[in-house]
Amino acid sequence: MGYSLWLKRPLARLNQLVFDYRLYQPTRAFAALIAIMAVRALVDDIYHAFGGPGRWSMFFDPADLFADFAKVATAYKFAFTDVMAKGQYSHWPQLFQDYLLNNLGAADDSLRNINDPHSHTITTLHIPPLTAIIFVLGAMTMASAGPMAAVLGFMVAYMALGVAVMRIFAHLCDAPRPVTWFCGFALCLSYPAIWMLTRENVAGFAMLLVFFYLLTLWADRWRWMGWIALGLALNLRPEPAVLVLLELQGEAPVGRKLVRMIAPGLAAVGIAALSLQVIHALYPVYTVEHFFKGLAIYHRVYAQGSMGNDWNVSLQFLPRLLGKALGMGPGWDEITGKIFSAGGVAALVLGARKAARRGMDRHEWLFFLTALPLLTLPVMAYYHLLRIVPLLVFLMLDLSQRPPRPGDSRLTLLGLVGLVVSPLGTNDTHGPIVALVLLAGCLFVMGRAGLVGAEGQVRPNG
Repeated sequence: MGYSLWLKRPLARLNQLVFDYRLYQPTRAFAALIAIMAVRALVDDIYHAFGGPGRWSMFFDPADLFADFAKVATAYKFAFTDVMAKGQYSHWPQLFQDYLLNNLGAADDSLRNINDPHSHTITTLHIPPLTAIIFVLGAMTMASAGPMAAVLGFMVAYMALGVAVMRIFAHLCDAPRPVTWFCGFALCLSYPAIWMLTRENVAGFAMLLVFFYLLTLWADRWRWMGWIALGLALNLRPEPAVLVLLELQGEAPVGRKLVRMIAPGLAAVGIAALSLQVIHALYPVYTVEHFFKGLAIYHRVYAQGSMGNDWNVSLQFLPRLLGKALGMGPGWDEITGKIFSAGGVAALVLGARKAARRGMDRHEWLFFLTALPLLTLPVMAYYHLLRIVPLLVFLMLDLSQRPPRPGDSRLTLLGLVGLVVSPLGTNDTHGPIVALVLLAGCLFVMGRAGLVGAEGQVRPNG
C-alpha cells in the first residue's frame, strides 16, 4: 500500500535533512532540540513584549502551574481539616492557597455531584485507584509539610526514577555513553518532559514504566519485571495496553506470544484489586460504583464538553472545533467519537496483521501503537506525548549501531518524532499540528508496510 505524493515529498525532504545534518547523532540531536526550544522561547518573549496575549506560550497557563497534582491533591478536603481550622494555609504561596480555597466549593467529599445525572463538576472519583493513592499521599504530605514539599517531592521522584531507567537502558541495551546521556535528556529535560513537570501529571511515571517494559522486550531479559511495570503503568493510564501487540513480531511460538501478551493484563488486574483496597481504606468514599459515576461526569465535561481542548493532540479536536463553529452540541462529538473509535480499531487490526507478517519493523510498529491512541481518543493532552520519547531513544540507539544510508526509513521516523517533541504552536494550535504530524507518520508506516528490506528487519538491541 503506497502513500500519496503530497505526503511522500515532504517526508523525503525531512529524511534528507536529518541525513545531511547528521541529526541522528546524539550530540547533534540534543543541540537541535535545545535550539528549537530556545528559539521558540525567544519568539514568545518578543511577541509578548509587543503586546501579544499572555496565553501565547510554550506552556500551559501559569495560573494552573502544577495543577494536575496540587489542584487534585487539595480536593481531598479530609486531609486539610486541621490546616483549615488553624489557618496554616495562610503561609502558603498564593497559587496553592487559591487551589485549596477554590476546592472548598467542589464538595468532592460528598456524594452530591456523582449522584446528580446532570452534574458538570469534576470529582476525584474518576481517577484510577493507584493514581488516587498517589494523590491522597500527596495531599497528606502537603497538609503536613506544605505544598512545596509535595511539589518538589513529585519532581525529585520523577527525576530519580528517570535516571534509574536511563542506567537500566545503558545496561540492558549496551548503549554507548552519548546515547545514554541523550536518553537522560529525553526522559527528564526534553520539551514534553518539562511540559509534564510544569503540570505534574502522572503520565510521566506511566511513560517511565512503559519504557522499562519496552527495555525488557527489546533485550529479551527481565521479562517478568517488565510485565509488572506495564501492569503498574496500566493502572495509571490504560492506553499503553496496546503495546503488548509488539509481541506479535519475533520468532517465538504463538503460545508463548499469547502468554507474554496476557501476563501484563493479569498483573494490571492484581495491582488494581490491591490498589482499590488501599484507596478505600484511605478514602472510604472511593468505591467501584462511585468510580464509574465520577467517570461519567468526566466524560460529560471533557469528551462531550469543551474542557481539555487546550493542547489536545487528538484528531477529534478538529471536528470539535468545527462543531463549535457550527453551533452544534454534544451529539456531534458522540457521532465523531464513534467514527474515530471504529476507525482506530480498524487501523489497529490492519496494522497488527501487517506487523505479524513482518510488514513493519519494530520501530515502525512502536510508532504506530504509540500514535494511534493519541489520535483517536477524545482528549489527549500534550504531556501524554511523553510516551513517544522511548521510540526516540530506541531510534538513536539503533542508528548508532547501524549507521544510516540515504533514504533510510529510520531517519524519517526520527525526524517525525523530533517534530513531535518540539514546541510547534500555542495552546490551541499545537495539538492539531502534532496530531497531523502523528497522522503523517502513521500513513508513512502503513505505506511502507510490506516493503521493509534488510535495513528494517527486527532484531533485539540487547
